[in-house]
Amino acid sequence: MLKYDTIVANDGGEFYVPETKCWFTFKPNTDDAWGLSHDLIHKIDVLDGYRCGIVRQGVAYVAVDEDSGRPVLERWTITKRKLFTHAAS
Repeated sequence: MLKYDTIVANDGGEFYVPETKCWFTFKPNTDDAWGLSHDLIHKIDVLDGYRCGIVRQGVAYVAVDEDSGRPVLERWTITKRKLFTHAAS
């Protein structure tokens, strides 16, 4: 599990994918115009950058490709979703 510290302080939360046994962090999508134009409200951190998607309580829909300008979404069953709370500075 990821430790909450300054490295992930700007992230919105984390979740676990049992199928791949991997943890992922995610944050609100505030600057990816393509993702926002397709209602992909989160940016999910992956090894080679990020992917736009939507993270719900037990599922994440992750854009893995593009077809004629539209996202191709994978459905990931997730567990242990945790939203980070940030202390006011």
